[in-house]
Amino acid sequence: MFFKRYTNYLLFFLAYIGALIIEKPTYSVNTVQACFSYLITIIVHFCVFGCMIWANNAFVIPNLLEKRLFGWYVAALIGVVIAYTVLNGHYNHFIHGVLLHDKPIETSSGFWDNFVYGLCCSVIASMLYITQKWAEREEQVKNIQINQLQTELKYLRSQINPHFLFNGLNTIYGSIEMSNSLARDMMVQFSDLLRYNLYEGDVDMIELDKEVKYLENYVALQKARSNENMQVSLKVNFQNGGVKIAPLIFMAFVENAFKYVSRGDSSVNSITIELNENAGKVDFTCDNTYDEAESVAGGIGLTNAERRLELLYKDRYSLEIKKEQNIYHVHLTLSV
Repeated sequence: MFFKRYTNYLLFFLAYIGALIIEKPTYSVNTVQACFSYLITIIVHFCVFGCMIWANNAFVIPNLLEKRLFGWYVAALIGVVIAYTVLNGHYNHFIHGVLLHDKPIETSSGFWDNFVYGLCCSVIASMLYITQKWAEREEQVKNIQINQLQTELKYLRSQINPHFLFNGLNTIYGSIEMSNSLARDMMVQFSDLLRYNLYEGDVDMIELDKEVKYLENYVALQKARSNENMQVSLKVNFQNGGVKIAPLIFMAFVENAFKYVSRGDSSVNSITIELNENAGKVDFTCDNTYDEAESVAGGIGLTNAERRLELLYKDRYSLEIKKEQNIYHVHLTLSV
């Protein structure tokens, strides 16, 4: 990154030297006063040239080119270059006629020379900007792939043989008396959760209705092991269960709610979860009461969830987390 940054600076100064060659004076600068006057002209010219490149890289490319508004980008780029060219034709008179009151420095270039050169420099700067952004994205994707491989290797090292595990669960399920329906239902729910984690959840994207089913099983299992003074509510409403979302994207917030929910006998202890989908927009909220004496930071689980959102959804999500009046509130929206 250090090398790339200073390479861009070097290219900028080379381009500016080219502009000076285009704008070279038509007479010799052979006195101290003339040298000082020409130095002031060069500094102003440098600022004008730098503003043209800066305006293109900081505003025109991010707001138009990166959003694929190609027609507007071309128009804006030409406008910036014209502004640079017009300033080139006027700053000389302003410096020498208004400020220094000396002879204006006449140059060998004209309007079209400056326009063509400014346009070429702006286009090259745009190409360098796009190339650098592409290289950064490629490096980011490569790092993600490396992290995924490392995670998979760790997972494979620690994974219990799933067939052995499910066979054991089936054996336990068969040993539970038929009259103990609560324990049998909890075993089925736990088995479904485990199956989802091992098989269905090990993909990049999954259907919303499958994620909802997992969420319902998890909440049901947690409700079964909670005491009577715990109020747990789950409301789900979606129009299209086939829309794809990242698997287990909501679970860090739900797990955090069950982990840190208040459990006092004299207070209202509640967890409220709501998931809505409409026209490809998913709206998720999770509220839980908490005891102020206990920390509800959430730890690495929430940090990983926020990192996943940034990597998978970038500018297509919003996440709000706040604590007020003994309520820990999470609000997540996704554009899928």
